Amino acid sequence: MSALDDLGRGATSVAATPQDLYVGQTGRVDGLSELPEGKPDYAASMAESSAGMFATTLRSRRARQKSALPPLRWLPRFVLGRSGTDKVLGAQVDMSQLWLSVPRRTLRKSRRKSLGQQQREFDSDLLGNACSQAATWPDGMRLMVSLEDDQAPDGDFNGRLNAVLQSSDFPVSRLDLVFQESGLAQEDKETCYTLSALRDQGCQIFLGGFGSAPSSLSLLRERAVGGLLDGVQFDASLLAPSDMTWRQSGQAPLLDESAMLFYRAALEAVKALGLKVRGVGVDFPDLLAFVQKVGCVEASGAVLAAPETTAQISERFEENAGRPRRRRMARTAEGL
Repeated sequence: MSALDDLGRGATSVAATPQDLYVGQTGRVDGLSELPEGKPDYAASMAESSAGMFATTLRSRRARQKSALPPLRWLPRFVLGRSGTDKVLGAQVDMSQLWLSVPRRTLRKSRRKSLGQQQREFDSDLLGNACSQAATWPDGMRLMVSLEDDQAPDGDFNGRLNAVLQSSDFPVSRLDLVFQESGLAQEDKETCYTLSALRDQGCQIFLGGFGSAPSSLSLLRERAVGGLLDGVQFDASLLAPSDMTWRQSGQAPLLDESAMLFYRAALEAVKALGLKVRGVGVDFPDLLAFVQKVGCVEASGAVLAAPETTAQISERFEENAGRPRRRRMARTAEGL
């Protein structure tokens, strides 16, 4: 994929050659060798040899099982409109969908790898698995991946992503990435170059967790004016009433009215910068009505569709593209 060569300054993807792989040599035996004298326990030695072969085969089989792609859980992405939400844009996946959320305190106990290195490895595995499985989707469907590394994108990010895209044959023009605010706030030139190169290839960049952490509107303005950001991801669950919200009747409202006023104004400021707003965590009708009124371009959540397996999301996309329904084996561990 020549279009991917621009991703990362000097980034290259080197495939493993046969010379790089250790291959054990086995000699061909034309005939049975004679038993050496003084070795009456030939049957015992043969049993030990068979046990060794069995152990080798078992290790090889386990290695193949570990290399199989894990079963991802996908959240369909829907384009929002005043009249309805029947248009599917694609699907999103993150660590929570993989059920692989690792507490930070556990990560910090590792003596071999730093927290940042472990987060980068998690993100690389997630990107690789998601892109490999999304490579069979129809051309119009977009993949969104939320990254956990709070220092991404670093200077080597595009190089790692380039290797993932080449191995999976997934086009970067159909990929959307969600970065943490701390990563997007990095002022070094490498970060700006990385984001610019991604957007030039058609990858959309979103800021994740808008409203759930201290968010800087000045940062959004700088990144929007600089052409380094496409939009923000707003978690609609922030509109749920807190423990301090109550009524005289003792019944808590479905949505916190003060939170609705605040986030409506904040999202209007985001849209004034020319940025898109996508809603996540849209789990009941009142939240759907809110994200529609504030002008979110897309949304995902339980009220729209529950998380789906790779086979289910592929079937949804095929039906949306007008293809006939057919059953096929997905290259995942779901059928094991």
